[in-house]
Amino acid sequence: RGMACVSTSLLALDDLDLASLDLGSPGRCRSIFTLDLVNNSPHFKRALEGATAGSPCAYFYRTIACQNNAKFSFAVDPLRSVFVVCDAPDKKAAVAFMKTMRTDGAMDMDMLGKPGKVQMSVVEEFELAPFAPAVTEGFTGTEYRTDEDRAELMDPLMAAAAEVTRRT
Repeated sequence: RGMACVSTSLLALDDLDLASLDLGSPGRCRSIFTLDLVNNSPHFKRALEGATAGSPCAYFYRTIACQNNAKFSFAVDPLRSVFVVCDAPDKKAAVAFMKTMRTDGAMDMDMLGKPGKVQMSVVEEFELAPFAPAVTEGFTGTEYRTDEDRAELMDPLMAAAAEVTRRT
């Protein structure tokens, strides 16, 4: 009786085309980190886009009004409270991206135009579920003005809402 059951199940799967199954994109990893300050935002944006190596990436930022602030008077479109979210295709690519962010001495420039490292803090790193949506297509930046605006932009991207399969 058990063999008849197995036989019927195998016959039902006989016409199944495994190549047509949509399994999503397993193994994608999301890295979220924050930067307190970016002195030269045009340079930082180019460096960040290069570090992503084509992976989907979004960053959220506040601008600094620096006309009357001597500390930032030579900065080029400075940013503060920058949150970066990058989806790598696999864990190896995620590790390479974070290593580049931590060790590249030219991610930002100081007020004299000399290369400078960014001071970053990791918020979360995790593996996405196979059908979880990507952060964005390509590379985008969005300004936010209040903490509520930031929460509205960031909350859907955090591990609690991003269909996490397991922590990395």
